[in-house]
Amino acid sequence: MGGTNCETKASRRKRAEVTELLRKLGLGLIPDEELRSLIRVQVERRLQWGYKPTFEQQFAQLVQFAHSLKQRAISLEAEVLESQVYEIPNSFMKLLHGSSMKASTTNCQGIRKNSLFSNLDSIKDEAEIAMLELYCERSQIRNGDRVLDLGCGFGALATYIVCKYPNCQVTGVTNSTFQKEFIEEQCKKDNLVNVEVMLADVTTYEMDREFDRVMAISVIEHMKNYELLLKKISKWMKQDGLLFIDHICHKAFAYQFEDDISIVNHLAVNGKHYSRTNEEWLKKLDGNADVARAILEGSIGSKEEGMKMLN
Repeated sequence: MGGTNCETKASRRKRAEVTELLRKLGLGLIPDEELRSLIRVQVERRLQWGYKPTFEQQFAQLVQFAHSLKQRAISLEAEVLESQVYEIPNSFMKLLHGSSMKASTTNCQGIRKNSLFSNLDSIKDEAEIAMLELYCERSQIRNGDRVLDLGCGFGALATYIVCKYPNCQVTGVTNSTFQKEFIEEQCKKDNLVNVEVMLADVTTYEMDREFDRVMAISVIEHMKNYELLLKKISKWMKQDGLLFIDHICHKAFAYQFEDDISIVNHLAVNGKHYSRTNEEWLKKLDGNADVARAILEGSIGSKEEGMKMLN
């Protein structure tokens, strides 16, 4: 009886500690270094859970996980992502990103380390362009190709492609009104007539068109049933078309579906590039915290909710 009471008290105390931690987290009261330590602990626990003592157990876990994904819809996160990320005002996103508004990893290879703090914006722009160039190189885009950019974000890749390959026709798909308006304004400003933006949810969108290249940058990690997604995408590809996927993954816990798409090549970008990209975003956000807070509060209409989103 006494042991049970002690365990109950301990569990209550633990829940209270977690509740208080989450409250402080929502209010931005946890210092960055303490937050980084918590993240490292969580990642370590996740890896300990993922690694199994034998090959048979490791493989069984992979098979079970792949099977579970096949039972799900293509995506379960569209509505949450739309409210949390896609419908954030453009003025806020401009505080974070470089001039191309690329909202995914950048390529820091060869970037001048000594100039990082002296001219942060130019370094960020340079890294964004380097990654866009790498996308074009690895996806083997040719001048004159019809390109479909799924989850096109703020149009960094779409506009880069038509500037580099003026005979290409690029169709971007986004479910964000803000992003669509931003891209169309930029294209009008720069007289880019060969970029089309569709406002749609890629998981439910249907069309009778085929493309030479399909680009999916930072899209796959938001999906669950890859098999259904790739089946849908395969219908939009020409017979000799290529699908280029850029996604966050772990070196040991990878999985692939090849029923409707055949993998031609598998190329890696060191995760340190994404780590450094996030560090630069955090520095820009911290340096513009007051402006960012005002933008979010004005957009959401609530000081408390704006503070939560910023933190």
